[in-house]
Amino acid sequence: MGKVLIIGARGMLGRELARIFKDSNPLLWDKKEVDITNQGQVKQLIIDKSPDLIINAAAYTDVDSSESNQKLAGLVNGKAVGYLSETASEIGAVFVHYSSDYVFNGKNEQGYREDDQPSNPVNVYGQSKILGEKLLQDNCKKHYLIRSSGLFGKYGRNFVDTILKLAKSQKEVKVVNDQFLKPTYAPDLAKATKELIDKKHKFGIYHLINEKAVNWYDFAREICQVYSDVNKVKLGGIRPCLSKEFPRPAKRPKYSVLLNTKIKPLRPWPEALREYLEDRK
Repeated sequence: MGKVLIIGARGMLGRELARIFKDSNPLLWDKKEVDITNQGQVKQLIIDKSPDLIINAAAYTDVDSSESNQKLAGLVNGKAVGYLSETASEIGAVFVHYSSDYVFNGKNEQGYREDDQPSNPVNVYGQSKILGEKLLQDNCKKHYLIRSSGLFGKYGRNFVDTILKLAKSQKEVKVVNDQFLKPTYAPDLAKATKELIDKKHKFGIYHLINEKAVNWYDFAREICQVYSDVNKVKLGGIRPCLSKEFPRPAKRPKYSVLLNTKIKPLRPWPEALREYLEDRK
């Protein structure tokens, strides 16, 4: 595999990537090691190390705050991806980058294939991720563009932990039931990324998600049910509501279900969820 560089190595996905690639003794960079929004610094530092594989797990992930921080979101999720992919191409490295289900507008109830064209995202975050995708595809031929959704894991804020926190402190928690996705477990995404590279799959776009589409309400109910089973405790109730009853700064797509049509599907998310909740006991 050669020399591996993981950027965003202290984030939720980055830590799992660092673990799964540990035998390659990867370079682990985060904000302290590199400012990916500084084109000159990116080029200088990466060329100096000349990795064979660059994995970019850095991103501006706060969907709601992207609405009021449009420039920063566009810089981190868009232009910085351009700087990284351009440098990767210059040194002949393979470049791996992660994008989102939010690049789609959510109007297709059948879900989205890898070759479906992103257009008219409903929020600034989605717009910034589309910019990153475009720059990557323009700059670097040797790339894996991986889209995922609803990421959860033990190294950062996520929906699973948020729901549990609320359910422990409130009698009733309202969760939207008219937005659909496929939740993804960070360790599974990291493992699937390594398999994609190890098996030398064709460069291009891949949808790596745990299987089974679900709405956020049913996802929340399963979270509480599994947690109760594992820990023998009772949590507050989960009540469904419509998106219009739960306004947030950023609009969400209604059907952002990603379809994996290229490689072996990942395991169903309920199985991954149980593993996560059993591990965090």
